[in-house]
Amino acid sequence: MLRYFRINDPYRLIGLLVLMVMASLPLLIDMPLPTIQEIKDLIVGERVGNKILYVELVDRTPPMMAVMDGLMNTIVGRSLLARHIIALVLLLFQAAYFAILLINNRAYNENTYVPSLIFGFLCFYSFDVLSLSPEVLASTLILLALNNIFKEIEFRVDRDSIRLNLGIFIGLASLIVFSYAIFLVGAILILTLFARTTFRKIMLVVIGFALVHGILFTLYYYYGNVHDLWRNFYMGNFQSGESLLSNTSFLWLGAIPVFFFVMSLFMLNREARFTRYQSQIYQVLFMWSGVAAIELWVHPGLAPHNFITFFPPLAYFISHYLLLIRRKRIAEFMLWLLIGGLLMVNYTSRKGMIEEINYTRLFAQPSPFAQQFKNKRVMVVGEDIGLYSQNSLGGGFADWQLSREYFENPDTYENVIRLNSAFEEDPPEVIIDELNLMPRVFDRLPRVRALYDREGVIYQRR
Repeated sequence: MLRYFRINDPYRLIGLLVLMVMASLPLLIDMPLPTIQEIKDLIVGERVGNKILYVELVDRTPPMMAVMDGLMNTIVGRSLLARHIIALVLLLFQAAYFAILLINNRAYNENTYVPSLIFGFLCFYSFDVLSLSPEVLASTLILLALNNIFKEIEFRVDRDSIRLNLGIFIGLASLIVFSYAIFLVGAILILTLFARTTFRKIMLVVIGFALVHGILFTLYYYYGNVHDLWRNFYMGNFQSGESLLSNTSFLWLGAIPVFFFVMSLFMLNREARFTRYQSQIYQVLFMWSGVAAIELWVHPGLAPHNFITFFPPLAYFISHYLLLIRRKRIAEFMLWLLIGGLLMVNYTSRKGMIEEINYTRLFAQPSPFAQQFKNKRVMVVGEDIGLYSQNSLGGGFADWQLSREYFENPDTYENVIRLNSAFEEDPPEVIIDELNLMPRVFDRLPRVRALYDREGVIYQRR
């Protein structure tokens, strides 16, 4: 297989398509339950088309991701299978684009599509990478930004559009995954160290990034909703969150890629003969992995698919390692060891056969009301997001951490207005109130209270 992808022939990407489809079939045929992230994407996508995000729809989902959720809801509805297939197409595009990027920038002594093969199978290190997550969408833009960094370092063409586009790509990525804004700092640092960078050029990058967010601010300022944008998007995404997997789980999932990465560094330092430009690419991608590590550190609620920004540097280094092995049989064996190990850990961990890898917190806890309510507009006063897997959102309070202020302090004028508007414009058919906060809310909204019958923690509209 290594010999097949080593040849500089774009049609080798058809082989990669076949291999990735074959590897993904077990995940597409025997699909797991929707993750917490997927449930959130479903309910946001159903409501973002007729509600103003952050104002009428209280949530922290970045704006471009919310638009994508709405688009997916229009095209494929709640079909997780269709979303996973689209994610597979995006991952294939990233793998192909990264290999072409390296070929165009002469990163290796030979033009090869081995990096696309390695990138493609790194996507199978955990089953949740094959989902239409914000990280899959945003990392596509980060790859485009990385290409612009290489262009600037090579300095064949001195164009302001390269630096401006670099900032725009990172800015757009941060409107899908907010913590990706850290790549702006990384890009500036890399350009400062490896390119003929002036203050003016750095400012072009910053302006490109600021332009994206400036347009967003302008839209919300025009409608007088800047406060909601700031509170729910910017400050909401600064809130910390616990990792959805334990450190032990992450170590087991990443054991094989990390092993090959260490072997690659050892081999490259001993055997590689770089040109000056290739040496710069080596250092840039090593620094890029450091920026990706910082992004993970600031990202709330880590899940395996958050590590997708490591795939480009990992694919680069591991490909270099395989290409430097002189004995073809050993190189082929190491390639199969990598691919086989990744797929084995993926399939066995998803089935719970590796006790050290626990995916429990990646999924919503089963709702005690799941059998009682289906296909209803539901308002959950609390953390029971699992109920939304078979019901739609009513009222517009999608994120409980941001919404709880309205329910816990209903005496505030602004909160009463927001609650009243929610019940008038999008009245839920069912309210689940396990925290017993609705009595105080209904004290302030007597007309709304008259529309619901209470039975324990459940309120049903008459």
